[in-house]
Formats: sequence, C-alpha cells, structure tokens
Amino acid sequence: MVEPTSLVFSEPIVAASEPAQAALLKEIRRRYPPLADANYGSAKVLRTGQSELRSDISNSVFEEIAQDADHLNLLQLLRVKAWMIVPMMISDRKFGTIAFVITKAIRRYDDADLEMAEELAIRTAVALDNARLYQEAQEANRVKDEFLAIVSHELRNPLNSMLGWSQILRKRQFEDPTLSRAIEIIERNAQLQNKLIEDLLDVSRIIQNRLRISRVPVYLIPVIDAVIESLQPNATAKAIEILSNLDPNTRQVLGDGDRLEQIVWNLLSNAIKFTPSGGRVEVCLKQVGTLAQITVTDTGQGINAEFLPFIFERFRQADASKTRAQSGLGLGLAIVRQLVELHEGSVYATSAGVGKGSTFTVQIPTQKSSTGAFEEKATSQEFSTLIGLRILVVDDDLDNREFIAFVLEEQQAQVTMAASAAEAFDILSQSEIDIFISDIGMPDEDGYSLLRRIRALQTVLKYRIPAIALTAFAKESDEQEGYSAGFQRHLSKPVDPDKLIKVVASLASILSG
Repeated sequence: MVEPTSLVFSEPIVAASEPAQAALLKEIRRRYPPLADANYGSAKVLRTGQSELRSDISNSVFEEIAQDADHLNLLQLLRVKAWMIVPMMISDRKFGTIAFVITKAIRRYDDADLEMAEELAIRTAVALDNARLYQEAQEANRVKDEFLAIVSHELRNPLNSMLGWSQILRKRQFEDPTLSRAIEIIERNAQLQNKLIEDLLDVSRIIQNRLRISRVPVYLIPVIDAVIESLQPNATAKAIEILSNLDPNTRQVLGDGDRLEQIVWNLLSNAIKFTPSGGRVEVCLKQVGTLAQITVTDTGQGINAEFLPFIFERFRQADASKTRAQSGLGLGLAIVRQLVELHEGSVYATSAGVGKGSTFTVQIPTQKSSTGAFEEKATSQEFSTLIGLRILVVDDDLDNREFIAFVLEEQQAQVTMAASAAEAFDILSQSEIDIFISDIGMPDEDGYSLLRRIRALQTVLKYRIPAIALTAFAKESDEQEGYSAGFQRHLSKPVDPDKLIKVVASLASILSG
C-alpha cells in the first residue's frame, strides 16, 4: 500500500493478491483514518522518517491499534501476520510511505526485505520528485509565457505610436535639418527596441522548441535588398559603405520569407554595429552547387580566435563587461543559427583575428525544380482605393487609435474610432461599416470576444464584415485564436503604415469583388 503524505485527506493506492483484501483495507482506511500522532504505522514513519518492521504481529497489536470494537473486528479480518512500512523521502522532502503486508504464515519479513523495500522507496521518491520538478518547470514556462505576452503588449503599444508617427513624418520634407535628423534617430532607436523584444520572444520559443517556419518558394534577392534598404540609415549614420553583389541566377529556396529576412537583418546589422566609422560591409549571394550562399563580410573589429567557437551561443558576448563598447543582449547570432537550421541549412563565421574583420556565411538548399533566373517583380501591388471606405478602429490606447485613424484618413477613408469593445459594438449595431479593425488586449472585453458578438448579429452584412486584428501580445496562439474568432488578417504591433494600408486595401478589393 502506498500512503501519500496527507493522511487525513489523501486516498492510498492499494494492491493485493485478493480483491476482497484490497476492498477491506480501503474500507478500514475510510472508516478509521490514521491518527496523525499515532505511535505506529504510516503516521509514525512519516513523522520520524524511520522505517517500521514488524516480523510477527499478534492479536494484542490489533487491540492496541483499534479505535473501537468494529475497528478491531475489521483488523482481525485482514489476518495480517507481518508488515514493514518505509518512507518515500529525498533529503527532508517526504512524499509518503509504502507499506508491505503479509497475510499468510508462509514467511516473515527480515532485515534484507526491509533494505530492499527502502531502496524501492528511495527510487520511487526520486521518480516522484522528478515528476514534481517537471510540473514546476511546465508551470514556470506557462507563467513565463504569460509574462512575456504582457511585457510584449506593454512595450509594443507605445512603440506602435512612436514608430508609426516617425515613419509618417520621415516621408515629409522639412526645411529644418535638425528636425529631420531627430525623426530619423527616434525611428532608428524605436526599431532597435522592437528588435530586442522580438529577439527575447524568439529565444523563449527556441528554448521551448516552439520556433516554427512556413515553407514557400522564396527568391532571396528581394529579401536581401529589403534588408539593405531598411538598414541603410544605420550605415549612413556611421559613414559605412554597404556593397551588394547578388547573383540573379541563384535559385529559389523553400522557406519562410520573414524569417529569411530576419537572418539577413541580424547578420547585416551585426556587421554595421561592429564596423567602425568609414568602414565597409559587403553582402554577396550566389549559387554554390545545390546551395544558395549568403555572405556578409565587414572590415570591423573581427573575432578573437578563442571566442569564435562560441559565437552562435545564446547570451555569449566577446565582451560582457560593464565597459563594453557595443550594446545588445547576445541573442541575434543564436537566433540566426536556429533559423538557418530550421531551413535545413548551415551557418559559420570566420575571422583573421581582432581588428581584421569577419565573414558570416549562410548556406541553404535551393529548390531542384527551380531553373529560371530571378525575374524582377513589382515591389508594390495595385490595390483597390480606400476612398470613402467606412472603417471602424477600436483601441483603448488613444495614441494608437489616433495613429491608425490618421494613416487611413490620409488615404481618404472614413474612419470612426471607439475606445472600448462596448462602444464599438454600439457603433456597429447602429452604423454601416465596411471594415472593422480592433486591438486585442482591451479592458473589460477583448477583441476576440467583441468580434464573436459581432459575428452573432443576424444581419448578413454585419456577420460578414471583414476584420483585422491588431495585437501587441506575443504568444504564438494569438494569431490562430484571431482566425478562430473570425478575423481575416492579423497584424502585430508596431504596425507599419504601408503594410496597414495594403492589408486594408486587399480586404477592400474583396468587398468590391
């Protein structure tokens, strides 16, 4: 019989050669629970941590134990001849006891039996402790995921306004060069903060083996060009020249376009960061056998030979001192390695030493069926106009709400704003809306619940209204939950104004079609 630590409330696990004996033992346990201060049995073993061996049990033992006449009668029916009870313990942690009982006078327990029982109890305790640790780790992961989701939400909400407005202002011409410079610095640093958030979330997914990629044919030239364009201001700020040599005959790879862009972004931004002012960074792409090979070479500070084997490890930095010259968390290259391996490729670094620059090489298998060279494709797609489109924007954050509305009104859409789910539902119930855009994390009622209520309206037009989810939460299940709730599109904050316009326009084209 295995007796758990809580003698009053927990049910023991009983195994017996005869079912009737097991039923009888459970009946005794139910009617006469062990007394916590008893000087015998499981209670004493748990209290003292010492095993109990009784090789010959007479009727006088039952008379001493019995709480009344019925109890004595039940104990006598068990016909117990000997028992040994051992504690399940690791250090001071007690998990319960294991009791071994003999009911036939064939043999008696001796010290050898007790030693074996104690060994079994120790191994059982180890297994229970491992299970406890596993459950605690799972719970810690769950709590951590929830914490990261909240942190992501709290950090991304202000970033959405900062980046959005700075991108809009940057596209306008200002006579004051100081103002233009200030906007550029704000945007660049907000993007860096957003990148740190993404890195932390990705590392969490890597640790839990939950980082996933989609697989579609991808040409790498537009991916690399987009990264170079986005990081050009960083290079210009340090007077660093970015050169590119991209072979148009490089075949497609089967992979995730966003994650491939992240690989190149991490490598190129790293090269720019560790290259001194006036230096040079070169990005090359070519076909090497069946592989697409990307190399990022810089004239920067190089890599110490002793640190080179650890360059792709998480949180490892060549200089982790308080006086280090470069900022960062030491996550970018670890994420690169994981993403490359998910694409069934490899990545490695070479350097002639400190002060002699470095080269990072990525090789990813290309599609065998892809034979044609890269054909230049339009960088933008013609979408339906947004003029006169009736859009409802729901967000409890005023800055984000006004930013989204401004972007859409610039395209001559008719925007109505709501600060809560309740306000949005009232507007939708009384007005004609073409497209519904909602934040997810809001007080009282979230965006998922709001859309489900909207979808439940009987009016066909309201039931089918296209919906876009805006979220600053980071859990991977958020996007899937959004689609399950009825959203057609899912945009993570901070939202790029151009991407928002394209997504809204694509839904508008469905409406017009």
